[in-house]
Amino acid sequence: METYLLYNGKVKLNFDPIKHIYYMENEIIYGTTNIVGIIEKKGLIFWAVNQCIQNLKNIWKAGKSYDEIEINNILQSSKDIHKEKTDQAAMIGEYVHSWIEKYIKAKINNTELPKLPVNEKIINSVKAFLKWESENKVEWIDSEKKILSLKYKYAGTLDAEAIVNGELSIIDFKTSNGIWDEYLLQVSAYLKAREEETKQDYKNVYIIRIGKDGELETKKVNDKELKDCFKAFLGCLEVYKWKMKRKGEEINKLKTNK
Repeated sequence: METYLLYNGKVKLNFDPIKHIYYMENEIIYGTTNIVGIIEKKGLIFWAVNQCIQNLKNIWKAGKSYDEIEINNILQSSKDIHKEKTDQAAMIGEYVHSWIEKYIKAKINNTELPKLPVNEKIINSVKAFLKWESENKVEWIDSEKKILSLKYKYAGTLDAEAIVNGELSIIDFKTSNGIWDEYLLQVSAYLKAREEETKQDYKNVYIIRIGKDGELETKKVNDKELKDCFKAFLGCLEVYKWKMKRKGEEINKLKTNK
């Protein structure tokens, strides 16, 4: 269990990195990733179907006969191919975020910078990140910062805080294939929690997509858009709380019926 002191040391936030659950005293505090995860990702569904089709195209040979076991194996591998690619993408994303965290903390503490990775996709993302940094005047403040809203009871981990081109900013790094709507909701939650805790005026929120192909895409989210996004985030929070309550009720029913 990891413990973080927030709000000038007055509030203790506990985090279980294995279960990925936040606690404040004995109360579970829902995380931003799970909250926005309730949004249906139609794009990912289409992507998964296309991965299955492509795998079948790569395996099936015109004019060849297949027995029952071969057919079953082909279908099973095609059914699960999107999971394999998703797991690989998540692993690459973790390596990239870990390298960036080490890099930022080394910059802050004026210590030796981490060596560049070897894997092509990881280094592509790292180079895209370094490109963004070189194109802006960046003074790093913190990395992998735990956030907590006492007012709305949610928690999370933002990627970085920095003064970018002279303005206090929150930064979220993504290694995905696009900047999806739920990212906007998530960063709006980071912003509100940090403003609640620090009472500071954060001028900008950046979503920086550093692709595994080296592509760099930056979205600077304006104040009006953030306000609308936070309203939507609070809607997701209420739905998620409802789902968790229903889940708890179902578990209690099962325990009672044993």
